[in-house]
Amino acid sequence: MAKLIRVAVEENHKGTMLHLIDMPGAFTRAQKLDDAIAKVIDEARMYESWVGKTYNELESLEYEVEVVQRETTNAQLDDGDTEILTLRDKDLDPAYFNQLKILALKSAVDFQKLYDSIPDKECNDDSKIRTTFYGKVPSNAKEMLLHVDKVTAYYLSRININFSEDKNDLVANRIQSLKLIESDKEAMSNPTIFIDNEYWTTAKVLRRFIWHDRIHARALYRFAVKKWGYENICDVFKFGMTLAK
Repeated sequence: MAKLIRVAVEENHKGTMLHLIDMPGAFTRAQKLDDAIAKVIDEARMYESWVGKTYNELESLEYEVEVVQRETTNAQLDDGDTEILTLRDKDLDPAYFNQLKILALKSAVDFQKLYDSIPDKECNDDSKIRTTFYGKVPSNAKEMLLHVDKVTAYYLSRININFSEDKNDLVANRIQSLKLIESDKEAMSNPTIFIDNEYWTTAKVLRRFIWHDRIHARALYRFAVKKWGYENICDVFKFGMTLAK
């Protein structure tokens, strides 16, 4: 029997982003829906390898993709933005919270490993030197690490948690953010909060941590292997499974 991959579609005239609902933080992007769907199975295999499935386990799996949610968004999808509240974001039982917590920390640790393997942290990816709706796009490893870390306070503010323990350390800040969430009874009840024209829940914040790490890690990995070669860059996220094709 094929494994079902449930996807939530986020779309507008700028493009399409698909979120793999049961693989928090996994996503695909394309201009058209069919093209985004065509990338889902590769993304699922790559994600499941990242979380620990072996090559033999992945080879024996077959997948079936089903669209279970479809939303029109105001997000700047062409610049990698998102705002959707997926079906899974609306529930935060203890098992799901534990899964999200483990993955959010693993994602930060793995981003740091990728960063540490970059030979020149200030070597710019010229294709990224531009400005979008949120400002200057991070164009080198140092800027990307800083950007990924700096969203911590913003994400936690969406669920009314103040984050001031900024240590300029991605992993330490991620650990602290998870502790703050877990110790906040209101946050752990997973309330739906409407702020700045977007719906948020604690589950969404945790998923967004993972998604945000992955979208920037993928861009950084793609640039780094082109610049320094696959053999010199840590592929902890398993991006090479698709990029090397």
